Amino acid sequence: MLPPNWRRLPLATVASLAPVQKLEWGLARASGIEVAVKREDLLHPQLGGNKFYKLAGHLDAAEESGAARLLSFGGAFSNHLYALAAAGAALGVPTVGIVRGERPSVLSPTLQDAQNMGMELRFVSRADYRQKTDPVWLARLQQDFPGTYIVPEGGGGLAGAAGCRAWGAAAIALSPWTPDWICLAAGTGSSTAGVLASETGVPVCAVLTLKGGETEVSAMKAGIIAQAERLTSQDCACLPSLLLESNYHCGGYARFPSGLRQFAMEFEAETGVPLDPVYTAKVFWAIAQKAQAGHWQPGTRILVLHSGGLQGRRGFSGL
Repeated sequence: MLPPNWRRLPLATVASLAPVQKLEWGLARASGIEVAVKREDLLHPQLGGNKFYKLAGHLDAAEESGAARLLSFGGAFSNHLYALAAAGAALGVPTVGIVRGERPSVLSPTLQDAQNMGMELRFVSRADYRQKTDPVWLARLQQDFPGTYIVPEGGGGLAGAAGCRAWGAAAIALSPWTPDWICLAAGTGSSTAGVLASETGVPVCAVLTLKGGETEVSAMKAGIIAQAERLTSQDCACLPSLLLESNYHCGGYARFPSGLRQFAMEFEAETGVPLDPVYTAKVFWAIAQKAQAGHWQPGTRILVLHSGGLQGRRGFSGL
């Protein structure tokens, strides 16, 4: 679906390629709500999902800076490193992945694919990895890899959020109806900030996939709103409302307990929409739980942004 000349196309044009599918979902029907999903997982087998939009702004910045290579950070099943490697291979740009932890005797399927696509992997200790935002440590990486543009972990930052504005706008344009809510998963929060700033006027419900206390969640929400304000030059009173749901992480990042696993399998069998265990499965789980608890009023229309990441399913058995 993603054409070979994608880098020369306006981001809004690319964002219009992945369709919006209205779900035939018994749970939603029984609760009196309607749910549709923008199938970003269909955009490209390696570059699909929100990682594409988050990379777009960074690719622009790297090109403007004249960088000779791209470098970023991630774990053994990182969707971000996977997408970065694919982008580098497609564009003929060398890529480097700084990977958390010691090099295993056998690479994960994700890292093996990234390496096959030409990414140079450097494994660092978890202590070193925690310095991924430290200017001194980043300067050392720049010395090791001269002429490198460093992409923040997950493609975050303002440049990453900027690319997601087109994602949110295209989802609304393709939707079968005007939604009452846009729902998506939140990791770093950059995708949420971009969608919030997409000037759709539709409230955003972001399902947090990381475990955090009230203080951390409040700080993250403030950070998302601040990023959105910078993208739109508006204050928070002009942005749509943001609901940051923190009760559906199912134990923490990448936790996939049996109840969520069973839900995902039943959802996929009924709707035909594949879910990734880390992000999108928790979004639909949250919608289901809120529907069964009566949190959504009958007639509520929800548009879900599928963030892709299906390659990460290989890290979970039984899928």
